Amino acid sequence: MTGNPSLAILGAKPRFGEMLQVGQFYWPQWQGYEAAARDIFVRRFYTSQRFAGPLVVQFQRRLEEFLGVKHVIVVRNATNALMIATHTLGLQGRVIVPSWTFIATVQALAWSKCQPVFCDIDPETQQMSLPSVKWLLEGGGIEGILGVHPWGGISPVSEFERLAEQFGIPVYYDAAQAFGCRLNERAVGTFGQTEIFSFQAANILSTAEGGCLATNDDTLAAKFLAMRGDHVSGTGISMQSATARLSEIQAAIGLMMLDDFDRHRQNNEEQHRRYDNRLGSVPGIRVLNPAGVSASNFQHLVGVVDPTAFGLTRDELLSVLKAENIAAERHFHPPAHTVSPFSEVALDVEQLGNTKLAAERTFQLPIGARVTLENIESICDVIHEAQLHTESLRPVLAAAAAI
Repeated sequence: MTGNPSLAILGAKPRFGEMLQVGQFYWPQWQGYEAAARDIFVRRFYTSQRFAGPLVVQFQRRLEEFLGVKHVIVVRNATNALMIATHTLGLQGRVIVPSWTFIATVQALAWSKCQPVFCDIDPETQQMSLPSVKWLLEGGGIEGILGVHPWGGISPVSEFERLAEQFGIPVYYDAAQAFGCRLNERAVGTFGQTEIFSFQAANILSTAEGGCLATNDDTLAAKFLAMRGDHVSGTGISMQSATARLSEIQAAIGLMMLDDFDRHRQNNEEQHRRYDNRLGSVPGIRVLNPAGVSASNFQHLVGVVDPTAFGLTRDELLSVLKAENIAAERHFHPPAHTVSPFSEVALDVEQLGNTKLAAERTFQLPIGARVTLENIESICDVIHEAQLHTESLRPVLAAAAAI
């Protein structure tokens, strides 16, 4: 890769004929989907009314077995699940949450009239910073911790649970990106009061759109069911309803996806390893490996750019990749504490330095169902070539930015 660069942004033909997207996008085989849909039409039970349908019940039982947890309640999406959890836990005050998360995590707090108190992240792992969380707790007035597990890793859950017990507050987790991840003998889904998963199409386990709450607390589980919109007979529980039921066809998709989970996870791991091997020699590029877990779903390929060592900024690299029809992304962008209305209530933002740096340097590359190892070789070639030809690229990138 010397001599004249063959980069599309410099006039060469793009490496890919159409945009290669970021996201898992795994899907069942058509024959299984068709058979499931026919069975649903025969039964004429399409979604739960006063009680869950047979496929929803089966999906929940399979998830409980997979996760090793007493109760799983599937819902329309993970944002609904976060809203239900926050409301059911009775939180209405100040709740610690990372700014480095999908904005819906923080919006779910606002729905329950909670005030987010933003903690920083660890600069190496991008998981929540334990010292930052401790510092916020010691400041007083905190009602709960909403932890987040990004990038197929997990937060320091044991330490958080000890802190929650010490300060007498609940801790629960947005585990949207961590389905199938494990810490030794425990699966993600068994930590805190409850953990929330997303089954949106970009995740390794998909129902097209959906999510769930996992808990070992019998009382919480009954309240979650009531808030989902189920009739909970004989419990005396009357809850505000979120009307968040999952349909039977979504449950059918989820059951098939569970059957294929191990194969999809292994494919992700192989792709992740190929990226790591190819990009490890590029100056200024660091592949972020899943942290805090003994087993990961490897559903994200996350890179961090050091612009001094690489020669281009993260955004300049994304422009180079986009010209090749590679849809690399800035996933948690912008950070939640910079977005109105949360920017108006964000406290002590000067202690979010690691979050700010991550927002400037982090990117995602395609991994999953729509990606081949040959695709990964081409993507890595582009990144290698971009680093070798920064002098040629800078004036072109500057001119494009000025338009």
